[in-house]
Amino acid sequence: MKKLILLLSSLALMSCVEKNTSDVASFEAMDTFMTVKSYGRNAKKADSEVERRIREIEGKISTTDESSDVYKINNSGENIVEVSDETAFLAEFSLKAAGETGGALNPCLYPVTKAWGFTTGEYRVPEDSEIEKLLESTDFRKISVIRKPKAEIKKEIGMMLDFGSVGKGFACDEAVKILKKRGVESSIVDLGGNVYVLGGKIGQDGEKKDWAVGIQNPSGGEPVAKLLLQDKAVVTSGGYERFFTDKDGKRRIHIFDTKTGKPVENTLESVTVVSDSALYADALSTSLFVMGFEKAIDFWRGKRDFEMVLVTEDFGLYYTEGLKGKFSATTKPKSLGIIR
Repeated sequence: MKKLILLLSSLALMSCVEKNTSDVASFEAMDTFMTVKSYGRNAKKADSEVERRIREIEGKISTTDESSDVYKINNSGENIVEVSDETAFLAEFSLKAAGETGGALNPCLYPVTKAWGFTTGEYRVPEDSEIEKLLESTDFRKISVIRKPKAEIKKEIGMMLDFGSVGKGFACDEAVKILKKRGVESSIVDLGGNVYVLGGKIGQDGEKKDWAVGIQNPSGGEPVAKLLLQDKAVVTSGGYERFFTDKDGKRRIHIFDTKTGKPVENTLESVTVVSDSALYADALSTSLFVMGFEKAIDFWRGKRDFEMVLVTEDFGLYYTEGLKGKFSATTKPKSLGIIR
């Protein structure tokens, strides 16, 4: 659904790496193309385990798989549905994030995004009266998670969940856990642009150096900036990633204002979040985009447990002070600033 980040450094592992200690796994899951490229003992076994784990997660949180927890929640006439521990965890995390972001992240917005056609590809602009009615079923405060004696989600009948804003982040964190457990020393996990760089880039001298991760240009072409990182998740949300043009020629993006039930309209083109956790970065990249430029900065100032890069519609580039020395513009922006 989101997050295109380009790796400026080659995703291929260094030529000095022995073939029997490196592996590349590519596959499709969660409606996107994924790549895991690893170096270290048991790299091949680890990458295969990562793929299995990601497919396992997808099978539990897919909105279209009739055997998934989320499908059962969304299509059940019951207000209490038994779920897996993973689904319960994601629900708890999403509901907490919804509260902390003032509803900018809302895991209950599925009825609205579905009405606009972003879940089916059959795009349309619903009437205001239809949107208002659907918004009645999106109050995340009416969802609760029950842990004992078994994991269950309690909701009002008619409410629906969608973990599209956190699912790949969770899968990415799970992938990194497996890689570390299996002794992988260096890896790039790219789950449809939801990227984690594990360890450092191993050079021909055997030393580890920072990976160069590029931030995509919303207008296409060369990346607008690069970040030099190790052991970090990098996730970008942008209105340029998925949209349709309505009959009046207006662009409607796939990221929604959770209060109006309509696509976001603000001065941001993209938000990139850098964090130790891909799940946290995934949730925040969407939330901050919804908040808009000023509120995103205020939120960061109140937290300061992540870093971010904002790209504005007038091609301004702004990055938080924690990225100083790690950030560099690769194209000439109209304005460049450090957020303090």
